[in-house]
Amino acid sequence: MKRALNYPNRRFGLVTIILIICAGLVYWELGYGLPDDGGFAWDEPIMLALYSLRQPWLDSFFLFVTRTGDILIVIPALAMSVYLWRCSERITAVVYVVTVIAFPLISLVLKDEFARARQEIISPLTVEHTYSFPSGHSLTAVAVYGFAAVLLWQRGHRVLALLAGFWVFMIGLSRVYLGAHYPSDVVASYAAGTILLIIVLFIDRWLNDRFGQKNNQEAEPSPQR
Repeated sequence: MKRALNYPNRRFGLVTIILIICAGLVYWELGYGLPDDGGFAWDEPIMLALYSLRQPWLDSFFLFVTRTGDILIVIPALAMSVYLWRCSERITAVVYVVTVIAFPLISLVLKDEFARARQEIISPLTVEHTYSFPSGHSLTAVAVYGFAAVLLWQRGHRVLALLAGFWVFMIGLSRVYLGAHYPSDVVASYAAGTILLIIVLFIDRWLNDRFGQKNNQEAEPSPQR
């Protein structure tokens, strides 16, 4: 069985290297350039602008959106895993599940490393008890929806892929709107998530090249004479 995954060799490698470097620089600047007295200069104007838009119905909407980045991730994660499994892409299904589990754990490690306090610029609509940097919801969104977007796009499901990618942005926006994070927390999560996701995609490719072809050859019936 021919896999749906196609990686243009030279061009893909160059774009990947550039993307990793850019994402790494963004994460380094936002992580190790953190001011001691709170967020960056551009954090506050963005938070105040979103705060001015608060309405009861928007509050409810973004509370729902943010739930799709924690407890409700079970639904899309399970759906994507079942889809891959039923398509006989079991290695990718396992890689996807491991990624969904690993990214939130990585976010906890990163939070302890930077130990950034939660924002006090606007009144939060959701109370969190962990450190602020980076945004765990946003990093989890990259794992669940971002990874799904790449996989769906590669398999020709372009509309679903775009919706999944857009939802990564919506979850990050919800965290700032609700006052749970500085915008820089979310941007840093996207940068870290991009690097981690590229690593995961290469691991998935390597595992399928190493083990997938062998399994497919074993599953194929021998030609009749």
